[in-house]
Amino acid sequence: MKNLPSIYNILIIMMENNICDNLLNLAFSEPKKFNESVDKIVSTTLESLDKDLVVRKLLSLLDITTLHDDDYKQAIEDIVLQSTFEIDGNRGVVAGICVYSNLLPLLNAINIDKRISKVVVSGGFPTGQMSLEGKLHDIGFAIENKADEIDVPINRGLFFEDIEELCIELNAMNSIVKQNPKAKLKVIIEAGELKDFKNVYEASKLAMTCGADFIKTSTGKVSRGADIYSSAVMILAIKKFMDSNPNRTIGFKAAGGIRTSVQAMQYYALMTYFFGEEYITKDTFRIGCSNLKQEIINNI
Repeated sequence: MKNLPSIYNILIIMMENNICDNLLNLAFSEPKKFNESVDKIVSTTLESLDKDLVVRKLLSLLDITTLHDDDYKQAIEDIVLQSTFEIDGNRGVVAGICVYSNLLPLLNAINIDKRISKVVVSGGFPTGQMSLEGKLHDIGFAIENKADEIDVPINRGLFFEDIEELCIELNAMNSIVKQNPKAKLKVIIEAGELKDFKNVYEASKLAMTCGADFIKTSTGKVSRGADIYSSAVMILAIKKFMDSNPNRTIGFKAAGGIRTSVQAMQYYALMTYFFGEEYITKDTFRIGCSNLKQEIINNI
């Protein structure tokens, strides 16, 4: 009888793996039916959630972002002011503040709450079209200036034509990030530009294999940013990767065009379905946004 719990756990894992494999096979062979399945997963999961609690929790999972061409001191001061909030007399903070790497010293000059991660975009953001030397120099600058997290895009040209070179780039960037053992690498796969779900899955798997601590949907600088269908494929890739690599914890970041609390809750529902609500913290789930925070507060 002592072996029953372990046997039960094995059966549960096998059932979960079958569900994931079936969904991925559907994504690759019949994407329309896969999308319908994702819609059903999201709607069913949302019905089971306490929406009021979820909306409040979402605020603590936001990476608020300023990535404008004319950003400088005022933009940094403004976004720091946006990084805290008060709900029902309780003060809270967002998960992270995301800026260009060259503006990190300005962010460091302001005394922000220590619970807030300093996030920079780097690595030839947003296209990845920069020499590897340039990428490593910029990431090194960010790490030296106390960045907690580095968001880098994959070079999509390399993804389609030279995977080996892309692996070299990602591994090299990860090695610079991990000069600070606490720093995290977030790899942006730009899902909307990858043509199909198979490519979304392969790019996600590649990023994680090369050291990504998070995989992220989009830079927000292309016409097609985040959507729940590509995100579901990415989350499935995370689940399968973590099943095979139990010592790794991989986070998911949705970004690109998420402007309403209803949209944000859909991504939360996806994560809940595949991992459970207890898994969702700032270390495993983020939403990148420019204007979402106030919209969420208005809906509380």
